[in-house]
Amino acid sequence: MFTLQTAGLVAGLVLLLLGGAGVFRPEFARRALGAFPRNRRAALLLTLINVIWVAIMIYHAPLGRFEWVKPLLYVLAPATFLVVIVFMDELLAPRMLGGLLLLLASPVLDVARWHESDWRLVLTVLVYGWIVWAIIIVLSPYRFRHIVSWAMGGVRRLPIFGALLALGALLIVLAVTVY
Repeated sequence: MFTLQTAGLVAGLVLLLLGGAGVFRPEFARRALGAFPRNRRAALLLTLINVIWVAIMIYHAPLGRFEWVKPLLYVLAPATFLVVIVFMDELLAPRMLGGLLLLLASPVLDVARWHESDWRLVLTVLVYGWIVWAIIIVLSPYRFRHIVSWAMGGVRRLPIFGALLALGALLIVLAVTVY
């Protein structure tokens, strides 16, 4: 079962990894994040995850008059995957990362909505921030490279990754103690 504790731990670990890479291995982070937008393997994996997730969501959704579409998903999902990787291959990885972030936002907000602690708002605000980031990179994926190159631009911007590291640690502490 997906809980707020699981969401906090996963988000905290991801932020710790990103922040730690930016603080302790900035050259590696610069190369990895700079190569990500054109990384074919990452694009294929993220596209596969997104297409399967959306197909499962459609399959379990009450569609009313359009229930007849559900059996077609077995053909439409693989066809969608192929069409996307063939015709939308330019900067596909950031687009699919944005799509995955948008898909992840809903279950996290659902479990945060009913949690009794006010500390749930930390994760809720983070999720709304990642929704904005996801919309930006889905609509204009070249901005991913611009923002990454700006953030990796020098020692002065190192506190950005320190803040990610601190936020990741806070989320892990909250997940273990409060959520």
